[in-house]
Amino acid sequence: VEIFNTIFALAEDPRDPRTLWAGSDDGRVHVTRDGGGTWRDVTPRGMPQYGTVNRIDLSRHRPGRAWVAVQRYRMDDFRPYVFRADDHGATWTALADGTNGLPGNYPVRVVREDPVQPGLLYAGTEFGLFVSLDEGRRWQPLQRNLPIVPISDLAVQG
Repeated sequence: VEIFNTIFALAEDPRDPRTLWAGSDDGRVHVTRDGGGTWRDVTPRGMPQYGTVNRIDLSRHRPGRAWVAVQRYRMDDFRPYVFRADDHGATWTALADGTNGLPGNYPVRVVREDPVQPGLLYAGTEFGLFVSLDEGRRWQPLQRNLPIVPISDLAVQG
């Protein structure tokens, strides 16, 4: 894996192909709304230093909404980092603090919104799968009979 100054996550807005989000392996998030002509740094204030933006998911239900999954396990930081923006990155809300269902030592690799049900989120962590029914305010395991493995990406089907 490359470290520092590498775009690690890229997402195209499902409503507007001129809107792209990019996340780097040194903890930066940028957005363009003109097809790459200009980029704006919209990094969340709570972004941990040198956090890797592992995945960015853009809402199919709400314009300007994005979820960012960040990990720092290569720096011995196993905390979960999930952020949500509702305004193209102008402001952010942290959705994981180790007390709302995502354990404090489970790095999050991906968050995906359900394509049909607004507010239903899935989180892939270093140690399995979680679900939120309330836009990420609370999480619960969705492990069932799945093996305990890292989940680095998700595709929600049907």
